[in-house]
Amino acid sequence: MSVSLAKAVSAPGIRTVAIVGCSKNSGKTTALNHVLAGLPPEGGPCGLLSIGIDGEEHDFWLGVPKPRIHVRPGHLVATAERLIRGGTARVRVLHRTGALTPLGELVLARVEEEGLLVLAGVRHKADVRRIVEAMFRHHAARVIIDGSYQRLMAADPEVSQGVILATGAILGRSVRDVVRRTREVLERLRLPPAEDPEDRALWEDATRHGRPTTRDACGRIVVLAQPGMTVDEPEVRRALGPGDAVVAAPGVVSDRLLRVLQGRRTGKVRVVVADPTRLFVSPPVYRRFLARGGVVRVVRPVRLLAIAVNPASVLGSELPAEALRDAVQALAPDVPVVVTRESESGPDGGTGCSQREP
Repeated sequence: MSVSLAKAVSAPGIRTVAIVGCSKNSGKTTALNHVLAGLPPEGGPCGLLSIGIDGEEHDFWLGVPKPRIHVRPGHLVATAERLIRGGTARVRVLHRTGALTPLGELVLARVEEEGLLVLAGVRHKADVRRIVEAMFRHHAARVIIDGSYQRLMAADPEVSQGVILATGAILGRSVRDVVRRTREVLERLRLPPAEDPEDRALWEDATRHGRPTTRDACGRIVVLAQPGMTVDEPEVRRALGPGDAVVAAPGVVSDRLLRVLQGRRTGKVRVVVADPTRLFVSPPVYRRFLARGGVVRVVRPVRLLAIAVNPASVLGSELPAEALRDAVQALAPDVPVVVTRESESGPDGGTGCSQREP
């Protein structure tokens, strides 16, 4: 039996799902439309919102028309009122959220007549959580969040319980190029959990102090003086000492910290962070850290529900769908990989979508 995106988001215990992309225009909204097309109406209404600074009619970088979301009666949407007026769906505004976007205040509305809408992006994590809670109070069966390029906030396990990753032809001119860049995102998104109780306790200490905290090979624990993304290299080296060591970061991990850790002459370093969305490092720096024996573990791992593959690029190029799907499937054999495509008539749950069950 094939696995659709709609089935993936209907997994037990999943109420909030994030769709995040490997790049801009990688097919997040196309994937969202396929999810909505495949969910049966009797399953209850969906709540829909977007994260980022989206909402413009055309893509800021490429100038191409942005795909709209096909909504049906009962769905709950959070978007700017001016975007509601520009859509074809008829909605009833339930209340104003107080959350601001470049296009104005977000309103929470219920769809009364199906049609197309553009969602304005929610910019802050606190607003996302507040709007999700409001949607559940208005009897949403589940909430789906359209994430934004290079902002994995939607994948934070404190925000969503499962993630769909969107990738596709926009990432490169060949299947090989797309697979390479998709692998980089998957490696971070699927970071394994910190299973050592002492590592988790060290991260809890770091979180209480609001500062990076280290444990050296002798078990000595040091709370670093420098908070946040600032790193004092001599202080870190003294705290880690010789031999293997652990660094627990309560916030984000930056290139600067990994460069300091790479410079150690002896021992390997294990970095513990809250979740994969806190890893703010460039691919070259991350690869060098791993090559030196470095390891990253997370306290809250992300649950990857499916990967949506779009073989068509908004720039007009197209890659062979089956070859692309199979190559991406090889990266994550345990996760459903679904080919999605935005047709002119809109997704219908049956055409333009093929699946393979791992």
